[in-house]
Amino acid sequence: MTVDPRLEPVYARMRAAVASPEPITEPLYSWLRYQIGWANVDGSPALLQTGKAIRPRLCLTACAAMGADEARAVSAAAAIELTHQFSLVHDDIEDGDTLRRGRDALWTVIGQAQGINAGDALFAIARRELTHSPVSDALLRAMFERYDTACVRLAEGQFLDLAFETSERVTGGDYVDMVARKTGALLAAASALGALAGGASPEVADRMWRFGESVGIAFQIQDDVLGMWGDPSSTGKPVGADLLRGKKSLPVLLALEQPGISTRLRAFLVAAGSTHDEARSLASDMERLGLRDRSAGLADEHAARAMRLLADMALASEPLAELERLAHAAACRDR
Repeated sequence: MTVDPRLEPVYARMRAAVASPEPITEPLYSWLRYQIGWANVDGSPALLQTGKAIRPRLCLTACAAMGADEARAVSAAAAIELTHQFSLVHDDIEDGDTLRRGRDALWTVIGQAQGINAGDALFAIARRELTHSPVSDALLRAMFERYDTACVRLAEGQFLDLAFETSERVTGGDYVDMVARKTGALLAAASALGALAGGASPEVADRMWRFGESVGIAFQIQDDVLGMWGDPSSTGKPVGADLLRGKKSLPVLLALEQPGISTRLRAFLVAAGSTHDEARSLASDMERLGLRDRSAGLADEHAARAMRLLADMALASEPLAELERLAHAAACRDR
């Protein structure tokens, strides 16, 4: 696996953070490394892709955009990525997902109880990592306030996502409110913490927070598009996978407003024993109705909104271009 040299310091901090402090707890820490992609089930080293790394990239780039050395944001970036990994552990348990990036989800290997414990350990380790940021005590307190706000919003978003599965009525506005929390919160924190580490004022950090949140909304909408129509060889999921899970993704919400397909979709969502073939057929019909293009267009709108938030700020040119690229990529990725 080739690692972006910019991310090597972040991964070094993460590796140190999930190294076992004593032999008796080594199995726990090997589970954390398995979750990240650095270990196999038996604890032996693995060289797997660790994900898209959009959160640490945002954090480092936001710091550089303030004209500062991005090394000042390495611990914040590591903390955010560890927090993201914690959220994935719990998300897989709550959704009953058995695969993560083509491997057995951690909880299926160690059980739900230890899976919850491993996720909690990652969260605590992440928060501790933030304390290593090379900033003043006053600035560190401000960074923790942003971080803690993001974590609360993350939990709120996951609550709403699960609640929507059994809700009779979920609107598009409800959906955006949910994903602004579930996905947007950590990207918002990544952007704001990086900016603060780079010396940004509270006002600039606020704007960077909103930038990251908009990127997160675009990212999640595109995730929904891929969960419905993505190439299985890239996503690792079958076409229509989210339909079988009964997720109130954006394409589903849009389809429920379409008279030509809403009745069939509602029947599918409440039926027991639906098949992948039925899900694929329904997804194809939704695509023919233009729902894939509408969803992708909304992702583009939120990415554009993110880029507009960068306007009129005195940001370093190269990091600014990178922030714009990350916003665009959030809405246009294929996996």
